[in-house]
Amino acid sequence: GAALTLKFSDFHRQPVGPRGLELSDHLRAADGRAVRIVGYMVASEAPQPGRFLFTARPVRMSEHADGDADDLPPATVLVLLDGAQADHVVPHQAGPIALSGTLSVGRREAGDGQVSWVRLQLPADATRRAFARPIGAGANLAHTH
Repeated sequence: GAALTLKFSDFHRQPVGPRGLELSDHLRAADGRAVRIVGYMVASEAPQPGRFLFTARPVRMSEHADGDADDLPPATVLVLLDGAQADHVVPHQAGPIALSGTLSVGRREAGDGQVSWVRLQLPADATRRAFARPIGAGANLAHTH
């Protein structure tokens, strides 16, 4: 079926209850599904190959200054690259981008101790597509033969 469009504002139950932030039923229902989400790539001083963080608003992370990145919003997606891109560091891109991939929801701890709650697995050719065409920029590219 078509990809489900997900918004960062859909990630958590509103209003926030006494137990703090809880993942919304809407987000949990999207687990394992193909989704499309528009957001901003987190600018990281120490980017890791094959992954980057994705948030609803532009965030600049300074790992060295903060230790752990506490300035990340609660609704943060860990984007995972596939195939040949898994060992590439994705260059930071300013401005909103649309990503499509398979959503994975639930607490997971990576080998380096990084905990993620929501992950988006991109298909092998997705990064070329996503980063070749920033939203609003590629509409009038001239085709040269």
